[in-house]
Amino acid sequence: KVKINEKEGVDRDTALLAMSIGDEYTQNSNNQDLKFFLDVELSKNGGLFGVAGFAVFSFGLFLMTFWNSNGGSEPLVLIAAGIVSFFTANPYFLQLTDWRIYQNEEAE
Repeated sequence: KVKINEKEGVDRDTALLAMSIGDEYTQNSNNQDLKFFLDVELSKNGGLFGVAGFAVFSFGLFLMTFWNSNGGSEPLVLIAAGIVSFFTANPYFLQLTDWRIYQNEEAE
């Protein structure tokens, strides 16, 4: 039994079903959620600094390949920059989604 909207004794399965299929349910974020995210992701073990460091390293290697290139290769630079940025940030985004799902399951 759980407490919902100050009402005690609501069946937990019914509450989860109502939240999952209800049209009126919205997940609202607040400053506490943002503070928690920043505390976790900007900590020593957080992922943002690792992603930023890997991005700088990857873009450094990428720029070295185009250092003395011929004129007219600017479109290639832009396309390659998009590819590098995608593959730099994508592992973090995948990890973030898994982490969010894990936290939701843990909260249940």
